[in-house]
Amino acid sequence: MTSSTQEFLSLQSALAGEYSLQRELGRGGMGIVYLARDVQLDRDVAIKVLPQPMAENTASRQRFLREARTAAGLSHPHIVPIHRVGEASGFVYFVMSYVEGETLGERLRTRGPLSSVDAARVMREVAWALAYAHGRGVVHRDVKPDNILLEAGTGRALVTDFGIASTTAAEASDMSSAISSAGALAPVMGTAHFISPEQAAGETIDGRSDLYALGVVGYLATSGRLPFDSRTVPALLLRQATEVAPGVRTVAPGLSSALASVIDRCLLRDPVARFPDGETLAAALAPTSDARPSLPPTLRAWLNARNPLLVPYAGWGTAFGALTLANFIAWISGNRPAGPADIGILAAITSAPLLPLVGYHVNQAVRQFRAGHTLADLRAAIEVARRERTEAAALTESTYRETVWHRALRVLTVASAPWFAVTIGLLMAGVIHENRTNLVWIFLPLFSTLFFGAISNALDVPFVPARVREWWQSGIRDRLWNSRVGAWLAKRLGAPERSRVVEAGAFRATEAALSVAASDLYAALPAAHRTQLADLPATVAALEARAAEARAELDVLDAMAAAAPTDAELMTNRRAVATAHLTKSVAALEGIRIDLLRLHAGANDLAPLTTLIDAARQLGDEVSRLADAQQEVEGIVRGRDTP
Repeated sequence: MTSSTQEFLSLQSALAGEYSLQRELGRGGMGIVYLARDVQLDRDVAIKVLPQPMAENTASRQRFLREARTAAGLSHPHIVPIHRVGEASGFVYFVMSYVEGETLGERLRTRGPLSSVDAARVMREVAWALAYAHGRGVVHRDVKPDNILLEAGTGRALVTDFGIASTTAAEASDMSSAISSAGALAPVMGTAHFISPEQAAGETIDGRSDLYALGVVGYLATSGRLPFDSRTVPALLLRQATEVAPGVRTVAPGLSSALASVIDRCLLRDPVARFPDGETLAAALAPTSDARPSLPPTLRAWLNARNPLLVPYAGWGTAFGALTLANFIAWISGNRPAGPADIGILAAITSAPLLPLVGYHVNQAVRQFRAGHTLADLRAAIEVARRERTEAAALTESTYRETVWHRALRVLTVASAPWFAVTIGLLMAGVIHENRTNLVWIFLPLFSTLFFGAISNALDVPFVPARVREWWQSGIRDRLWNSRVGAWLAKRLGAPERSRVVEAGAFRATEAALSVAASDLYAALPAAHRTQLADLPATVAALEARAAEARAELDVLDAMAAAAPTDAELMTNRRAVATAHLTKSVAALEGIRIDLLRLHAGANDLAPLTTLIDAARQLGDEVSRLADAQQEVEGIVRGRDTP
């Protein structure tokens, strides 16, 4: 019988009746972690056991118990909660929530560095956890990738092993190096690489020491390398204490300047020069409200894909549509008593291209699902494309000055086209004949359509109404995947629930990312909670829609300001209103996400969420009042400017 098997059986005997051990999850210098079942509460938990040599040392055992009980007092959405600390048959252990997922260390070892967006999010969430703990007098002292869990489904980062880590370089020296000679991630990331210079020197430490370690985590997570490395621990600690850490952008050139500056500041040797606390660090990583998402190449190619047979299909639909219209006119005029049957057949023939068009878009979406994109990714990409079209249209309209002649050209062009189509249809239906009809009435609609259309095109007259243009540009694809039918179809086509693509979510606006996170967290709640919070999905959708509308308004204002001078007071008013809408809607979404995370962390009070739902309804009323006020102010300004 192996020693690990003996340990497993002995611990199971000691905890029999309270916890049922299932399997070992991992082991390291500070203990062994087992997956177990809480018998009383019928839930999965993780049990960490102090190594026997340390448990036999009275001072180590007492210190472990004291610090574990201190850590058990921490309750935060980004900290793995400790439920119990105890001793049994010589074992010293603590019981914590089991988080389904993987450690950041496992994620880096299996799939390489994180994207800038994901790295910033993880660092921000860990910084919040550290700030909370530091405010209660608990310093982690062993912040490293293997002590950061990434929850499956939500991607939430949770910090574990608070206040119970090793504090001396001697204990850390038993850990192996994180980087091989080739610079690749090795199986184990050693504690010595992540401790601060003052911690390595045995000096008094505070929360800024944890922020240094978080900087090393960020450096590794974004570049796949560590700022310092050496063959021996003493040499490594000497480098950390005497050398300036190389800038992270020297090894990760594509990193955003904001994230790079945060990581570099965390790695300063002088604690005073680092961020004063985790809240300040998290604030430095906050996404800006005006960040413009850019689509990844895969989704950009998906949006730009055009059916090669679109033009023939459009010609097919136009020809048979005109013929259907001609038969309809002939029927209502009494020239074709049996017209309804023919009209039905012709209408079916006209709509026949819809089947291959829908099939084409379904096939294109399947490719994106196989590549790892979710339906939410596709919908977010569609929204980004819509915003870009709105901005381009605003830019065009702001530089276009319509005259009376332009309006006349638009009317003549729009009237000539259907006149020509109906004439062709009547000819094909046999209602009129070229031998019995003056050729002028046959060729006049053709030449008028070509003539007025050419002039309108040369003068860039927007003869297609904005709503019709938007409907045509959005097309079948956008309406399909934004509908309930699209959601049902995506599930049956194997769309993944979580994106598996690098830089996933980077192109999403903040409100879209928060909405997806809140929806995922809501779906993972117990059925009883979902029933009590039945209004939550609709509230989240409404908040996201309001934020998206406000962001689109800001984009339009930017485009108009760049294109031509406008009324400064009017623009300032519109921008202030849109900014208020965006800020309040995103703040409400963030509050909902945080409260959902608290529920998942073990809280049972639904009152904060119900309060937020009521506040969101009031926010909707406030948005309507602000919109009315905006229109009133614009009317006053326009009236004042009118001679």
